[in-house]
Amino acid sequence: MRNGYFALLFILCGPCAVFSCKELSIKEPEEDYTVIMPVREKARKETISAEENDAEGMTKSSDCFKRIPQQVINASVLPGAQYKQVDLMGYETLELPTGDHLLIINWGCESYHLTFRFETSRFGTDTSKVKQWYSILTQLLYVVEPAIDSPVKIQQGIDEIQHYLKQDSTPVAYNVPLTLSRDSIFSGMVFEQVKVLGDTAVRLDATFTISEI
Repeated sequence: MRNGYFALLFILCGPCAVFSCKELSIKEPEEDYTVIMPVREKARKETISAEENDAEGMTKSSDCFKRIPQQVINASVLPGAQYKQVDLMGYETLELPTGDHLLIINWGCESYHLTFRFETSRFGTDTSKVKQWYSILTQLLYVVEPAIDSPVKIQQGIDEIQHYLKQDSTPVAYNVPLTLSRDSIFSGMVFEQVKVLGDTAVRLDATFTISEI
């Protein structure tokens, strides 16, 4: 199993082509966002919350700091997800209301990882504006956050990205580990270098991690 774990790390963290987007006016998520709001309004009415699953979502079994992976998208909030499990890895695909494609990879053993892989053709392929792609990532995460039933806190990731973009001590770059919390349990996230898939399509990979300290 460890061999499979390290092989997947190699696949997820392998070389990615840099890219950029056309000149855009990227906004932070707003309450009147026409596609996002119906999803978020529906989520507010749900009685199931990710926080209720925290205690049972992280268990030690077979030397793994996690349970057998299960579907993390709440189908009553974002319907239509297709789920497949292979050994201790879960793969969940969904076409988002925005027209973008999402693959969620649920993996890890000693640590718990959720990789959000977005494929979109809405923002061009210009690779020069890294800061802008972080802002695009927050918009995509904001769409799916209400539907995620998982110990990872997507909103914390969005908040930390926005905090990172406001700092001016170092240049904004891909593959920078961002810490979301550090108690007895560590949580963080990494936004990988974006990959160009074609004339208009790109792929954005963001991995959230929870592990023991």
